[in-house]
Amino acid sequence: MLFHAARRFGLAALVVGFVGFASHLAAQEAKAPPAKDEKKDAKKLKSKLKITVPQDDADLLIEGKSTKLDGQVREFETPELEAGKMYEYLFSVTWQPNNYTTITRTRDKVRFTAGEDIALDLTKEDKAIPDKVVIRWVPTPDDIVLKMIELAGVKAGDVVYEPGPGDGRVLIAAVKAGAAKAVGIEYDKAKAVEARDAVKKAGLADKIEIKEGDALKEDGYGNANVIFLYMGDEFDNALRPNLEKSLKPGSRIVSHRFKMGDWEPDQTKTIRGEDGDEYLIHLWTIKEKKK
Repeated sequence: MLFHAARRFGLAALVVGFVGFASHLAAQEAKAPPAKDEKKDAKKLKSKLKITVPQDDADLLIEGKSTKLDGQVREFETPELEAGKMYEYLFSVTWQPNNYTTITRTRDKVRFTAGEDIALDLTKEDKAIPDKVVIRWVPTPDDIVLKMIELAGVKAGDVVYEPGPGDGRVLIAAVKAGAAKAVGIEYDKAKAVEARDAVKKAGLADKIEIKEGDALKEDGYGNANVIFLYMGDEFDNALRPNLEKSLKPGSRIVSHRFKMGDWEPDQTKTIRGEDGDEYLIHLWTIKEKKK
């Protein structure tokens, strides 16, 4: 991915983006303001901030205020700050790697002293502050759902989990294929209601549970031996450590279209759908962990 030329802006150009830029420090100093003479004589310094974001059109916020700029490398110059003082700011960036995935990445308590230049790389996730990933649901055609069920080898007694089940069609198909239980984790409350209605209409409410919540924070994957995914490369890769840690050997993961970073699938199939389009489905099988 190419880097656009960095831009440098003075105080006048930063007024919109940096409203409240020193609010954290100002609030602290308001409790114990310096003597009048000390404040007058205090040395003022500026700091330069160089921030790299994941893609050109990402929305970068500083202290909750949008900076209204573009380009992957963005440079700012702060207003004059009081020498010797420590400043602490919150940075966040939101971007869409595709037309139905939105990611927000945060860096809290980034500290520097007045006059100190800082470089902040927001292209890499901080595991201590996990990304927030929101997916817009796009349905998998019913004939491709059946191919995913087939590739997963769903059989009697299987427990199936699906992050982002949407209208519940994959979970319903899995239970009809013999799965003993199916669980969907849905972030969108309206979709969760829709999925529950579909499950009830199919007469499978006793076998399919639709939970509301963040699928990246789900702690029940260890109960599953089949996982179905159609959530985007970024989401799948973010979920990967949880699945690798939780799933038992022999468990299967089937993903429509998307992969999980450098974790190569054991099998990939290209399917010609009834609509004439081509679809990719991938299979991973959890291996015995090396001792």
